[in-house]
Amino acid sequence: MRNRTVGINIRVTVTEKKKVTMLARKCGLSLSEYLRQRALGYEPGGHPPMEVFDVLDKLDEIAEQCSVQTGAGINAQTDRMRDLLIGGN
Repeated sequence: MRNRTVGINIRVTVTEKKKVTMLARKCGLSLSEYLRQRALGYEPGGHPPMEVFDVLDKLDEIAEQCSVQTGAGINAQTDRMRDLLIGGN
């Protein structure tokens, strides 16, 4: 059952709404959830577009076709890029 029963209304400019909506979309959140998280002190992380991961997967495929040493280097770099994009260590 949903516990959120109280609304908070604020006025913003058209430009401000577009910007906040874009930021919410980048994080994969609804506008309400994005604003809720920001108001409560959370900083939601953004998600790169799926095309970024498609490119990384293609680089992995290329690495499999390379020599062992070259392929290992490519795989290490794509793993590093993937970790940077999704918040890994």
